[in-house]
Amino acid sequence: MPCTPGNSVAAANIKSVRSRARSRGVALAIVLWFVAGMSVLLAGIVLNARVDIKLAQLHATQARVEAAADGAIQLALAEFRLLQSRGETTGSTIFHSSQRVGDYTVGVSFTPLGGLIDINQAEQELLQLLFRRVPDIDEETAQELALRVVEWRSGMPAEDDSGGTEALEEETAVALQPSLPGAVKVQGDPDIRRGQFEAIEDLLLVPGIDRRIFEVLRDAIAVSHTGHVGVDWQSAPVEVLQALGDLDERDAIAVARDRAEADPSEAPPEALTMGFQTPSHLSTYRVDAYVPVDGSTYRRRKWVDRDQYSDDGLPWRFFRTEALVVDSSAGGRARGTVEARDG
Repeated sequence: MPCTPGNSVAAANIKSVRSRARSRGVALAIVLWFVAGMSVLLAGIVLNARVDIKLAQLHATQARVEAAADGAIQLALAEFRLLQSRGETTGSTIFHSSQRVGDYTVGVSFTPLGGLIDINQAEQELLQLLFRRVPDIDEETAQELALRVVEWRSGMPAEDDSGGTEALEEETAVALQPSLPGAVKVQGDPDIRRGQFEAIEDLLLVPGIDRRIFEVLRDAIAVSHTGHVGVDWQSAPVEVLQALGDLDERDAIAVARDRAEADPSEAPPEALTMGFQTPSHLSTYRVDAYVPVDGSTYRRRKWVDRDQYSDDGLPWRFFRTEALVVDSSAGGRARGTVEARDG
């Protein structure tokens, strides 16, 4: 077909239309990508906002629970002191109280330190019973771990890689603090010193004791420098009763419930090993407050000396406070004990 001016114009128009269509297609793609990117960005912002809101709500709940637990502990201490002044409790057994603070009903449990196993004072045989509570630890391993704890707190040297005991050079022995008699540096590590434990977490310094073992033992142990070699079964928590009788948790709970209903003068159950029985007259207690919230139970733990005044004039002094944790099983057991006692 011969090229005419009309054909040229038509071809130019078609070419222009196609070019504009391609331009619109590219623009539409850019817009769609932009919208998709903005949607992703917006979704991320919304997700972050929701996470921030949840965290804020969690922190607010924890703050309220912590305040309720601390208030309940103070009220329970006042109640405990009043009952003791009336002669209605001796203070040498586990004491349970229920306090209403704000919107929360808080169960509070007082455990005398005499009912716990003092890792600074306990004999090796008692420590061996304690380590036997840990799953997958046999008698030989429990004996070895108990020996290591005794060596550590006495400032004795660590075992070397070959399993033998290597004497420390005399110049490596250094005095620590007056409260830690006989403490020495660990050979090869100037930052770790052996001697009396300052906190129960120091047990993790002992070779062979890891976090798994420590968490099993946490609720059965205490630390002091005043001396309580044995343990009083009358004030021992479930975890210690398990060690004394090689019991499972259910049987130990049954022993604790029977003990709460029995006369204190009655003979202990035959299942318990009584060779370490030592009546407790210590004024120090582990205090646990359990706050049920939304199907879980928060636990606040404090350690208190009732023979010392605090700086704010209260007739007791807290010397250790632990962070708030979720502990549903222990909380349920504590509330059950309180309800059984009140009922």
